[in-house]
Amino acid sequence: MKKKIMVSILVGVSLMLSSCGGSSPPAAATGWVIGQSMDQNHFPPTPTPKILKTGDGGASWTLQTLPAQSVGFNGNDISAVNSLVAWAAVGEGDGGGILHTADGGSSWTWQVLPDGLSTNHRYIKSIKAVSPTEAWAASIVGDVLHTTDGGNSWAIVAVKDSNGSIIPMKQVNRMDVTGQDIWIADSQAGNLSAIHSADAGRTWRQELLPDDVAGGGLLAISAFSSSVAWAAMHWEGNLWGTSDGGTSWSKSQDTIVAGSDFDDICASAANVVWIAFNNGNGGGVAARITVTNGSYVTNSYSDGDYNLEGISAMSDNQTAWVVGLKTVRAAAALPLGAIYVTHDGGVTWQPQNLPDNAQDVMLWKVSFVGARR
Repeated sequence: MKKKIMVSILVGVSLMLSSCGGSSPPAAATGWVIGQSMDQNHFPPTPTPKILKTGDGGASWTLQTLPAQSVGFNGNDISAVNSLVAWAAVGEGDGGGILHTADGGSSWTWQVLPDGLSTNHRYIKSIKAVSPTEAWAASIVGDVLHTTDGGNSWAIVAVKDSNGSIIPMKQVNRMDVTGQDIWIADSQAGNLSAIHSADAGRTWRQELLPDDVAGGGLLAISAFSSSVAWAAMHWEGNLWGTSDGGTSWSKSQDTIVAGSDFDDICASAANVVWIAFNNGNGGGVAARITVTNGSYVTNSYSDGDYNLEGISAMSDNQTAWVVGLKTVRAAAALPLGAIYVTHDGGVTWQPQNLPDNAQDVMLWKVSFVGARR
């Protein structure tokens, strides 16, 4: 389905389609997805994170073995670097941690978090890899972590403004990193919910979103460059964008999908944004939005059986993968999770086959090598 929505957001955004990977995905595209299964023999049911990997663009997926310390946590986020290296974030309740592989997932290690984190600060909500040795992570309550040695050691990064004052965060949902810029979505901070560092974490600021969004905040954020970033509010259905590095933000005049959470977004170009959102019992929607001189053209796909929660798009602006978990109204025989791929810019999506031992895995986030997310 295509629809054209006239908006006044990012009128001056560059139309040059800068690369965030190769110009097209290789046939052997490598990616990981993360989610969790639930042990129904316990009450309440106990989660265990699960990670699947593909080396052939999703034609086949393999469930990987995770360390015993991960039992009891949800799989919250995953970030792929190359065919060998990836990081994952897990957490639930008062605890969590960071998982890492350097051998393509043949083995995953539970990385040691730094002293100074209290128990509930170990609930790692979001993670973003920068290179085989560098990554950033954030706990659900706003502790920011950084490693430059492959996760052998993680340091707590103080989130302070240029005057040295601490910037408190209420509930982190998503983060992104590009170059020296780190962006965090504080989902409960209202119109000050965009937390941004433009100097690799040395100083931070809360960026003002001009509308009154009391009781809510940013749920998702994706940065394409140091100047261009996109974000979405909790339950709002609009897109927000900046083309000046967060000095000012603008909101689309019309909603893309009214009253829905944009659970994940991925900017594959300065003017192309992919979205996965959750309509509750109504299922989910995946969309590619192209901005041209302030006008939105949207390719969207609706799925009544699965809530779509994570998306990863290549820089060809044609190829993306989206993942989700089954709705209560879906047929009992269907797997608890689903992976879809598009090769035509989101016009059509094809389901990918999950292995037999992953039929009970609810999928949450996805990350492909060479993609922005």
